[in-house]
Formats: sequence, C-alpha cells, structure tokens
Amino acid sequence: MYTSTDSSIDKTKLENKLKYLNFLFIVLLFNSCKEQNINTLKVKNVKFTDLPVEITQYLRNPTDVQNDISTMLLELPKEKENEYKLETVKTWIGPWVSHEKLINIKNNTIYKINQGVPSPYIIFENKLYIPNGYNILTTVDDLNSVEFTRYELK
Repeated sequence: MYTSTDSSIDKTKLENKLKYLNFLFIVLLFNSCKEQNINTLKVKNVKFTDLPVEITQYLRNPTDVQNDISTMLLELPKEKENEYKLETVKTWIGPWVSHEKLINIKNNTIYKINQGVPSPYIIFENKLYIPNGYNILTTVDDLNSVEFTRYELK
C-alpha cells in the first residue's frame, strides 16, 4: 500500500530522471554542433585545368601518386604539417561504412563526407577538392577531362 510519502519520493525520482535526460540531450546537441556536412559549405565545380598548379603538378607526377595512392586524404603542399585527419564512421549494424569525418586537428571542426563520395580528398589552401568520378589516379588516361568539386573549408 502506497502512502503520500511514497508518492512524493517516486515523483522526485521521476523529476531527477527528467532533469538528467534534459541535461544529456543538451550536451549531445551542443556536441554535435561542431560537425557539418560538406554539402552545406560554399561549393564550386572546377575543371582539372583550372585547379591550382600545385595540385595539377602533384596529380601528374606518377611517383607522388604511387606513394600516396592508399591514402584517401592528401594535404598539399606535402612539406606542410598536416592540419586534417580522416576517420571512417561505421554503421551501427553490420560492417558497412556510414560516412567519413574530415577533422581539422587544430580547431576540432568536423566535416561529414557522405558514403560513396569519390576520393582522393585533396586539401589545399583551406579548400577541399573532391573528384567528380572514381579512380582518377588509376584508370583515367587524360586528367584534363576530370572535374572536381571545391568546398570552402571554414
């Protein structure tokens, strides 16, 4: 049999749980605010011939490309200290890839790159260049025919 004190104790426990859930929700909300999809960034399509010279020279040099072909993320110039890293986010169920996270190491800004976007991801002068087709480093005979999407990183 419940008394009025039992009821007030249950009510207090419920209020505490709701406060905790609200706090958890707010923390998760603010934590996710630093991540943005690259599709929300300023975008421009760029032909290979209109890319910065440093990128075209790099992609035309078979030695550089051979050394870095396993890497999906290329930061140019190569002598500069890396400012970004790439992490693969897997789905909750199964062994599949959900998306890639491009992370600015210095300010911890995270950019979400949807699954299925071609690589490599080339970063030069705070801009992200992504080819509009797959396997440009291995199967394309004429790089002049390749187009890129340029994203303005913040």
